[in-house]
Amino acid sequence: MKYTIFFVTLSSFILLAACSQVASGSSENDNPVAESSSSKKETSSSSKGNNAASNGNEISEEKCTGDSGTPWDGTTAKDFACGAGTKLSPYVILTAEQLAKLSFIVGSNDKDYQGKYYKLGADIILNDGKIIDEKGALVADSSKLHKWTPIGNSSVAFTGTFDGDGHTVSGMFINTTSSHNGLFGNSSGTIENLTVENSWVNGGKYTAGVVGYNVGTIENALNTACITASDNCVGGVVGSSAQRQYKYNSILNKVVNKGIIVGKNNVGGVAGCVTNVTVDGAENSAPIEGFGYIGGVFGGIGSSSKNDLKNLRNTGNISGSHFVGGISGHCGGYLTINSTNNTSSYSCPKGINAWICGSIQFAHNESKIIGERYVGGIIGEVCYGTISKLSNNGDIIGVGGTGGIVSSMSYTKTNSVYNTGNIYGKNYVGGIIGYNQEGVTSSAYSTGKVDGDSLVGLMIGYNYNTTMADYYYLEQGDQEPFGLNNGGGVATPKSADEMKSSDFAELLGEEFVYDSGLNNGYPILKWEKEE
Repeated sequence: MKYTIFFVTLSSFILLAACSQVASGSSENDNPVAESSSSKKETSSSSKGNNAASNGNEISEEKCTGDSGTPWDGTTAKDFACGAGTKLSPYVILTAEQLAKLSFIVGSNDKDYQGKYYKLGADIILNDGKIIDEKGALVADSSKLHKWTPIGNSSVAFTGTFDGDGHTVSGMFINTTSSHNGLFGNSSGTIENLTVENSWVNGGKYTAGVVGYNVGTIENALNTACITASDNCVGGVVGSSAQRQYKYNSILNKVVNKGIIVGKNNVGGVAGCVTNVTVDGAENSAPIEGFGYIGGVFGGIGSSSKNDLKNLRNTGNISGSHFVGGISGHCGGYLTINSTNNTSSYSCPKGINAWICGSIQFAHNESKIIGERYVGGIIGEVCYGTISKLSNNGDIIGVGGTGGIVSSMSYTKTNSVYNTGNIYGKNYVGGIIGYNQEGVTSSAYSTGKVDGDSLVGLMIGYNYNTTMADYYYLEQGDQEPFGLNNGGGVATPKSADEMKSSDFAELLGEEFVYDSGLNNGYPILKWEKEE
């Protein structure tokens, strides 16, 4: 695994406005989660249904009708290509007009189509030609583009199962100030095996490329569209993913964002807001910008003991002001931001379970994170969390509260973490944690430079009443491991040669492994090598 550290100035890094003014290195043809669909395109207006609905879902001998591969003419089809809407015989969609029919029947709350099964049988082109350039800028003439109406809205949700079958939807254009925007505006069903590319979305609250608001399941989904929003909960794949009927977690599995995301608060590469969510595999590789609660994967993780998030990765540069993290801006706690005077604060009252973060494990950041207050390589702030097997290789730049792993955390269990990035701040600055209160933490090391004005430590800026074990740091002159250690453990200095050894990996515990060819010779987490 090769790690890259980016050295740029704050002024040159911040994305100053919307996607039309920022740059992206995303490639529309690089799709790590959705199977290539070029071989699945229908080449005629009539094809066998069992060809369009693969994976053993036979549709008898019914012929599917629709001129696939042609751009949308702005109308709505009277019928789907074929199918009965069942699991074995889903409604097959071959054309943009047929996809528009799905938007219409969901928006009109047609009960005859609720809870049904739908499958793409071809790539869908909502607008022809180049919509955005390689920098994410809108280059098409917007006056000539067909505006997409999301499937589902603030009043009604999609309730069925939509299988993209590895196909793409491209050319989507949304420009509105209303909420619930994306290919799907609102979903309590299942959406899977789908890519949204070459698209431009600008909206209000709950805006994303794939689903604006989700209380169902999203799996194997990729977004490369450029997303901007004037309100909260903005993401590449999903704007918000929350609890379903106050009973079950919403689910995000194998979701990837490669499109630039710009919003206000709760802005994330994959999802802007998540609460009561189960996540297994979420990755961002694009620049993300906002004001408060900004993260590479999630903007913010709401309070819930049911939160269960794992296999998370960020390789995109992240810029915000308050509560900024490589993976998430925050997790749990009671937080406030005042944009008028540019201030923020958080509270994590002892013994109050309402602010629980939940569980986060197997997470990695390797890009630059820039903010002002509560800035962390993995998470900006954590309250009552269980976080483990986390790593950061990116440089972290903040002002008040900056940490290689977490800026500020309270009553949290942490184990098996490391940082090799350089950490810069003003106060409460630490290689692992900026501010740590009454937690249990073990098996950690940091090798990066740590610089600031007050309460600066190579491991923890301010440590209060914390149970600690197996904390190690790269010896750097006479710099101390703690800015202030108010009753809670010790940390041991090591030389670079000592740390670049199999013995040191063994000392850290079973979650760490040594490989001289990785991480500049320093130990890595076992799961990172197994990827």
